[in-house]
Amino acid sequence: MAPVAPKSLFPLPLTAFEQFMLVDESTEFPMLFYLQVRLRGVVDQAIMKLAVDTALSRHPLLCSRVEVHSGKDCWVWAGEEIPDTDWNHAKWSAEEPWRKPIDLRKTVGLRAWGEQTEDLATITLQFHHACCDGIGAAGFLEDIAVAYARHFATQNGHNESLPELRPVDLELLKHRNSREGRRIADIRGSIIRRTRVLLKYTARYLQQEKVPLLTRPFNSSDQQQGLGLMTMQLNRQETRGLRDAAKRHSASLNDLLVSELMVTSQAWNTQHGQRERKPFSWKQPTICVLVPTSLRGPSDMELPACNVVSYAFMARPTSLATKRLELLCSIRDEMQLVHKHQAGWLFVQAIEAMNKIPGMLRFIMWRTQGRCMSTTVLSHMGNLLNTIRSRLPRRGSDIQMGNLLVEHICGIAPIRQGTAAAVSTMMLNGCLSISMRCCPKRFSQQEATELLNAFANTLKQTAHQENLMAATSDDSAQVPEPGKTNGHI
Repeated sequence: MAPVAPKSLFPLPLTAFEQFMLVDESTEFPMLFYLQVRLRGVVDQAIMKLAVDTALSRHPLLCSRVEVHSGKDCWVWAGEEIPDTDWNHAKWSAEEPWRKPIDLRKTVGLRAWGEQTEDLATITLQFHHACCDGIGAAGFLEDIAVAYARHFATQNGHNESLPELRPVDLELLKHRNSREGRRIADIRGSIIRRTRVLLKYTARYLQQEKVPLLTRPFNSSDQQQGLGLMTMQLNRQETRGLRDAAKRHSASLNDLLVSELMVTSQAWNTQHGQRERKPFSWKQPTICVLVPTSLRGPSDMELPACNVVSYAFMARPTSLATKRLELLCSIRDEMQLVHKHQAGWLFVQAIEAMNKIPGMLRFIMWRTQGRCMSTTVLSHMGNLLNTIRSRLPRRGSDIQMGNLLVEHICGIAPIRQGTAAAVSTMMLNGCLSISMRCCPKRFSQQEATELLNAFANTLKQTAHQENLMAATSDDSAQVPEPGKTNGHI
């Protein structure tokens, strides 16, 4: 059954961050992200269509496009424009949908294509980031999996144990940008103190020069093929070593991953000869990792797919990227402050302030479109499969989805013009899975593979050292206590 427009929801004004997603893209660098699922078995395409339609009926922003109403950009229902999953591999591989932007003023922000072999299927979901974030996309994917299992069981007479879809409340979409029920960043004190804090961090941002990843020229024979989404998985022992290394320093796994990506980026640029600094430049070269941060609160458990995310910019001097312990501790302290004060709201508030001046946001984005906003992007998705596992049975280590087994899931954030590589990580059956996508205009296939291997090897080295330390001694290194290094918020 095709999804229908929900009553009294549309037109729905865009939030400031959704506006930013539209402005911060170009034809060559669309604001698109991906989830890719590998399934063991043969997909019943009729049942899959029913499952996708069921999921879409619960996530109306994925069935919407953007129109102007009363002078404001608003979401409007466009369910009749939802494209079916394209199972014609020859057709979509020739059309290369990953190279084409999605114009939300003409169509919805979701595409899907699949490839079926004798006993293996791969489905790729492409989302416009204005429609939803990674958490919203994961909820949509969960609904597809559960709905497929339900429809398959019903058609095969197994109605006694249908898996349950989680509850959603479409009315919550009206409050997706509300501060109510969510902690927000708040600079306390007098007007003098608040002004001083803002000036301090504005000055720090202005004196930083975000260093991009360096690459070498390459010829057409080594161009990246297809979507260019690469994955690699650490084993359980290596993953445990990383967790222990983070714990030893009172840090989270995400803190360690950010730190290790900075180390990898700086080593990569050193290997590629470093970029020459402009003469008389007063800006400090920094390695910067953009970290998406969710702004959801306890009241958002039934929120449909949408964008309730912001950015934290983890920037450090290039000289600090060689001091791994000091680097990790500084990242740990800053991330603790980000979580404590929900500092991601500061970025949203800055966008809202620019939106109050007509044309200001577009002017700022135009002025900065060629600049490097961050060296890389890192999105740690944690145990993405946990919610799906809680609703579907398991066969060994895999999830049973009707007649199919869910073998692997990966995802990747958009690539911005000045940010040539995006990385995402998630936990799969106790192992850390790493995904990477590099800008095809700057990275050859060989260099893209080398960068993924370099990051994985950095992580493996840390895990090996931690496991070796645990095996030889119970003595821990002397490290600064949380909060004792200079926090950067």
